[in-house]
Formats: sequence, structure tokens, C-alpha cells
Amino acid sequence: MIRIFDTHAHYSDVIYDNDRYELFKKMSDEGVKSVTLIGASLVESKNEKAIALKYNGKENVPMFYYTVGDHPDEIQKFSPYSEEGIKYLNELEELTKVDGKINAIAIGEIGLDYYGDFKTEKDYKNQADWFVAEINIAKKLGLPIVVHSRDACKDTFDIVKEHANGMKGIIHCFSYEKEIALDYIKMGYHIGVGGVVTFKNGRKLKDVVEAIPLESIVTETDAPWLSPVPYRGKRNESTFIQYVIEEIAKIKNMNVEVVSEILYNNALDVYNLH
Repeated sequence: MIRIFDTHAHYSDVIYDNDRYELFKKMSDEGVKSVTLIGASLVESKNEKAIALKYNGKENVPMFYYTVGDHPDEIQKFSPYSEEGIKYLNELEELTKVDGKINAIAIGEIGLDYYGDFKTEKDYKNQADWFVAEINIAKKLGLPIVVHSRDACKDTFDIVKEHANGMKGIIHCFSYEKEIALDYIKMGYHIGVGGVVTFKNGRKLKDVVEAIPLESIVTETDAPWLSPVPYRGKRNESTFIQYVIEEIAKIKNMNVEVVSEILYNNALDVYNLH
């Protein structure tokens, strides 16, 4: 059986409220060994942390890790440099700790999201300010970052290059050209590949996977969203990563078990879990 590390999931979502524990046990039975629960707001960061602390140690469930951060669509309207902003960031930083020691494994998901005609230049500037502020928390704590970028290729890359060059991290749900992926890899980043690589219209991501080293790829679900074929459109879960791994192995013309082990170890590396 292949080993699966889901580097990006949101299991605090209400869609899992009725069967969360049963799902976790099923995941463990089907090869899911580790899952990173991703914070996308202050509230979600608290909730994902609570799930990690609740289920770790229970029999027959994966190992859960957690991150804290703000998805760019969830950031506050006030500046991170205001009195309110500093207080907020301090609270976010405190969530990384258990009994005074750092317990979170990354800061994220953070970044830029320009999707939607309703967003203004002021919104873009505020997103950038929060992105940099949360990168600075990661620097302070010595943690990698999980980067969200949608319709904001150049600005995201420029901020990472200026403020986070040489740090570890994942470019989550990568959606740009292979040349950009290679540039991120040169800076030390891993490329997050999920269900989209199995889609018929996922040619761009297939090309990225073909072009970049396998050692620079990590697998993710973004659960409950972006389920791979044959479950596209349904609630996502970490077991479905097997289809992502199979597609990556097909693109790379490699053995599935060999690919799964490399991908698993890539996740350990980017999250400093070796």
C-alpha cells in the first residue's frame, strides 16, 4: 500500500461534522499516514489546531499537523501595522504554540488572490501588507510558509522573492506556467499538486509536473474542494490523493510506489519533520 501525506486540507469545515472521526479512521486504513490541517483565518486556525490536538493519539487515525494563517480573501480590512493589526498578528502567532512551545508546522495559507472584479487596488495593497506581515511571523519562528496565489502571479512571486527567498514553503494549488514553478523551486519552494492534475482540462498542471523534479512536488487535497477524477465535484478526502499520485507517476513514467515514497519524504522535508 502506498503512503500518503496530504499537505493541505481543511477538515474543520462543517461538511465533515457528521462523520469526521469515521472518515479519519477510513483514511488511516487506506494509507493516509499524515495530514496538515491548514488555517485560512484566525477562526479556522483555531479550529484546525483543535482538531489536530483532539485526534492525535487516537488509535487508527493519521498523524495530524496544523498551520495558522489567513487566506487573502479572509484578511482584515484594517492594516497589519495598525494597533488592531498588531494585536491580531500577536494572537495569530500565539496560536502556533502549545504550552509556550511552537507546535504549528507552518504559517499559511497566506498570499494573494486577485480573482473577482469587485477587488480594488486598495484591496491588493492590503493583501500584500498582510502577506508580508505573516511571512515575517514565519521568519521569526523559523517556520515554512504555505502560499496561496490566484490571478496574482507576478505580485506573489515578487513578494516571495523579496521577503521569503530561501525559506521553505509550498506554492499551494499551483496554477501558473512551468517556468514560474522552476523559478520558485530555485528559491527553495515545493509545488503543491492536487486533484486538478487529473482533470482533462488540467493540461497546464500536467506540463508543470512533467517539467519539474519529482523531489520538488508535494501532494495535497485542499479538502473539501478540488476532488480528483473519478470523484470530481464530490467532497474531497485525503484517500483520493492516490489518484493524484497515480497521475504523477504516469506523467513521470515511474513506479507508483516509488513515486509515493518520494512525495511522502518531500512533505517531511518541506515541513521540517524528518
